[in-house]
Amino acid sequence: MNDFEGGGLAIGLSCPHMHADPTCATLFLKSWTELYCRAAMAHHPFFHPPGLSGRANPNTGTKSAKYYETKSRAEPTSSVKLSTVTFRFSDTTIKKCLSEIQTKYPSATPFDMLTALFWSSVTRAKNHSHEKQCSLSIGIDFRKLLHAPLPHGFFGNALHFSKLESDVDAMEEGGLAYVSGVVHEHLSSLDEEDYWSVIDWFESQKGEGGKFAPPFIMYGPELTCVNMEHLSAYNAVLEDMKPIHVSYHVGNIEGEGLIFVLPSPEEGLGRTVIVTLPSDQTVKLCDDPAILGLDPIFLISGR
Repeated sequence: MNDFEGGGLAIGLSCPHMHADPTCATLFLKSWTELYCRAAMAHHPFFHPPGLSGRANPNTGTKSAKYYETKSRAEPTSSVKLSTVTFRFSDTTIKKCLSEIQTKYPSATPFDMLTALFWSSVTRAKNHSHEKQCSLSIGIDFRKLLHAPLPHGFFGNALHFSKLESDVDAMEEGGLAYVSGVVHEHLSSLDEEDYWSVIDWFESQKGEGGKFAPPFIMYGPELTCVNMEHLSAYNAVLEDMKPIHVSYHVGNIEGEGLIFVLPSPEEGLGRTVIVTLPSDQTVKLCDDPAILGLDPIFLISGR
């Protein structure tokens, strides 16, 4: 904790991804503030590892399981200088942009739209005109997507990554609405078997004595976008004060970069997007007309 002389308090938490995912980290801090204020804990921790254990009849042949197999074998990428920039979009702006997209894709969400916006912008920033296909890894929390949902307080990892590919020319020609539809349709196609097959795959990697295989990079190697809209860190209250800013950071990033989409302190559809990319791409992102057209507030400059 950092208690600043000029007022204000910054609280940080660091933990390995093998121990907990971002949802766990957020609920831990939120529960800590509730206990500190002698308030009722909204989400009690649920320590029950068998809640996500392999099945008696495992299935590791799905596309999702095969993607994890590929991730586990990915070679480390060469290190490049990365920088992070944070964008905050207002409720009014997101509503206006989303309403235009929903004329064609009625169920499109702010995450679909912002993922499409930044995926397209990063693709342009790379300036690899010879590439015809581009890929994106999307991370979603599946606690509440199971037929028998896990409690919010489930302690462990319930973050599922899936790979989405698209034609670069089609993305450029179709614009934001088209790419938002691609993202939405991909996420809608995921079902419970995708999540369980990955759990089965992890179980199949155990060696003698039930020991898991060595860890590998989860956030990569492709550009990775993680949906954290469900997290409620801004609802935490400490001495009658709510957070003015919540940020997430993943260390030792390898691959093309990382995008987090999360709520903002403004209620409604306002969103904060944290982007970590090679420094030259971050600079281009800050000047991208498609992003600037949504009038974002830059919390941290990528320059």
